[in-house]
Amino acid sequence: MYIVEFQKRGLPHVHLLLFLHANKYPSPNDIDHIISAEIPSQKDDQELYKLVQNHMVHGPCGILRPTSPCMRNRCNGDGYPAYRRRNTGRTITKNGIIIDNRCIVPYNPKLLKKYQAHINIEWCNQSTSIKYLFKYMNKGYDRVTAIMVHDDNGTIYFSM
Repeated sequence: MYIVEFQKRGLPHVHLLLFLHANKYPSPNDIDHIISAEIPSQKDDQELYKLVQNHMVHGPCGILRPTSPCMRNRCNGDGYPAYRRRNTGRTITKNGIIIDNRCIVPYNPKLLKKYQAHINIEWCNQSTSIKYLFKYMNKGYDRVTAIMVHDDNGTIYFSM
């Protein structure tokens, strides 16, 4: 089940719900094999390291940038699992700021390599995720192109 919306600059944005396996409650180790929230080894996988560096870094926010949207909205991850974020000592420098695993957006390495774009992966097992997708399906447009035409009789016609 998926919804495609077009954001402000016209780029497509997909909300996708996948049902992976009949096993309703996989172990944390199973989830760690599908979703990563860590900086990969630059030595072992240079391509994945660059993709994470370019597409999967959240922030900086907090004290480094208090005007960041997540600081205004206070995103705190309610309802989402705590992904494994070990202190591996690996860092990424972005705009002069050293970033560790705490600022890595959860991703799937295979999908990140395939699509080479920001692709946030979240594990969920609640029916509210289906409701979330239906909200986007019924969401109205942020912008509409409208045409107003006057005919010779003074009648006004609108077209959208």
